[in-house]
Amino acid sequence: MKDFLYYALNRLLHLIPFLIGITLVSFLLGVAAPGDPAVSVLTMDGSSEPTLRELAEMRQKMGLDQPVWVQYVQWLSRAVQGDLGISYMTQKSVLAELTTRIPVTFYLSFCALGWILLFGIPLGVWLSQFENTKKELAVRLFCLVLISAPGFWLGIIFMLLFSEHLQLLPASGYGTFRQMLMPSFVLAASTLGAVIRLQSLSIRELRGAAYILMARAKGLSEDTILIRHLFPNALMPVVTMLGTFFGSILGGSVIIEDMFSLPGLGSYVLTAIWGRDYPVIQGYVILSGTLFLLFNYLVDLSYYFLNPALRKGE
Repeated sequence: MKDFLYYALNRLLHLIPFLIGITLVSFLLGVAAPGDPAVSVLTMDGSSEPTLRELAEMRQKMGLDQPVWVQYVQWLSRAVQGDLGISYMTQKSVLAELTTRIPVTFYLSFCALGWILLFGIPLGVWLSQFENTKKELAVRLFCLVLISAPGFWLGIIFMLLFSEHLQLLPASGYGTFRQMLMPSFVLAASTLGAVIRLQSLSIRELRGAAYILMARAKGLSEDTILIRHLFPNALMPVVTMLGTFFGSILGGSVIIEDMFSLPGLGSYVLTAIWGRDYPVIQGYVILSGTLFLLFNYLVDLSYYFLNPALRKGE
């Protein structure tokens, strides 16, 4: 247990420079973006013409008259306390809006992950048993289609097939599990194909390892070797891919949420980009970047249990 805590703390300390980098990128998005935030705030109604005095007062109120590094320190101190600013478009707290919408994106993410866990890993294990056969060729072609097909194109095809022609699934909306089936599969499609291929290749590469040959020499059955030796070791690269997938899904869900009318983070930030709502964009970058690091940190921790060498301190 002591070794695990040391390993976990060591990996956690490695995240600090990346967290600082995320805050810098988020802040610079607002500073380097075209336009004046003070003008955006004062002209939200679409008809106001602010005077130079009003603009100067608003810039002073927003702290834009100070040096950039002072603005960054003040902005970071507020962000650490949970104050991500006020949306220009809705005049509501950015953190409150993100907190309201993140469960929708998480639900979509877990449903997409479910497709991969239920079908990707088992199909990869199954495919590894049929090297150079017609079954393998068929599955490889299927995986190639999933990896190559753009998400928006796949979403349109699914809506035409399952919603318009077969009328089996709703084309949009949020609230029921049936409404999440199509968007979650479209979001998971490319990673699903990649996981099937990676899981299959990982198992094949390990079949000639010395410890596998030793297990066969001991008289263990192929099923026992697969379950106890091959599968746990072949799972590590797949876990790495899934960690990256689940963390980056916050960015990849933007188009999918917009297509299927899901009120998640993706659709929210897309509206903010169109309206140049910089506080929302900054808050989204901080949140998504932090979650990405968090999920990859959890993947690092899983290595401790999957890789015996780490437990031995190697």
